[in-house]
Amino acid sequence: ALSVCPQPHLINYIRMALGVGPMLRTPSLRPRGSTHALRRFPATCRSAATVPHVPDIYIEAENNAEMKAFQDHQKNAARIEPAEECRTWIQLARHGVLAVLSSGEDVYPVTSVVEFADDGHGRPVFATSTMSPHTAGLAGGKVALTVTSPAFSSLADGRVSLQGRVRPVTDAEKPNIRELYLKKFPNAFYVDFGDFRWFVLEELNGVHYNGGFAMAQRVTPDEYLAASPDPVAAFSAPVCKHMNDDHNADNMAIVTRYTGLTGVEAVSLLDLDRLGMNAQVKRKGETFKVRLPFPKPAPDRKGIKEAIVEMTKAIKVASRPASA
Repeated sequence: ALSVCPQPHLINYIRMALGVGPMLRTPSLRPRGSTHALRRFPATCRSAATVPHVPDIYIEAENNAEMKAFQDHQKNAARIEPAEECRTWIQLARHGVLAVLSSGEDVYPVTSVVEFADDGHGRPVFATSTMSPHTAGLAGGKVALTVTSPAFSSLADGRVSLQGRVRPVTDAEKPNIRELYLKKFPNAFYVDFGDFRWFVLEELNGVHYNGGFAMAQRVTPDEYLAASPDPVAAFSAPVCKHMNDDHNADNMAIVTRYTGLTGVEAVSLLDLDRLGMNAQVKRKGETFKVRLPFPKPAPDRKGIKEAIVEMTKAIKVASRPASA
């Protein structure tokens, strides 16, 4: 059976999980200048001793009406565009993994966890010390920045990598850049130290979006820069916490009612945007993510509440016994 996911990558993932895909060969790796090869894993570690279980949601449901209805629902569930999601993650993130090229004759990648701020147009701004190894790499221009979604906890969650060139912030730009940076990091007093320098990732030549398993998609730099961050994603944490802490029964009812899944054991809302919510669902011992679209777009925090109330009210109306 094939995956119903429109992206073909999940098929390869499942084949590897089942042990029916091609086994990757492990090359003999030697550090430059070393005469000692890196130690290989023992043969017992390289063999597939256990066959992982593939959750039902990833297998095409030919004879399971309930699972087919769920899969159809998820295929058509409203989601914001990948470019919007990338802009949203960059705006909300406080840290990312910055990759630069080392200076000197022997060039190699250098990575570091850094703070950054969005300049308001999707371009990350950095304040780095000249004592940090990655600052010398920033001077070289070519960088990549990887940022995860606020709810990231596994490879099933979203992340984006921006690839391009940085440049130093000019003296004319510095006051505004400093102001927006300190708005995000009010305790970053160190940015005024003499050894700190300002950089902006201005020239984008690659945006690598991955929304989770089998949800990688190409986003062009122009699409990314033209998109806007989602207007309500910043409210995800408080709204989801409230729903998980105080309305868990409603969460489970929403999943059952709108996706058609029965036997749901647990639901935890992860995050949301103006078009809907993402939840982690446990069913028959399997845990997976589910998209729950709103009845209509939520332009603000009030709209989020109205959408969730409308969904729960519809469930209560549908559960009332028919009049005689």
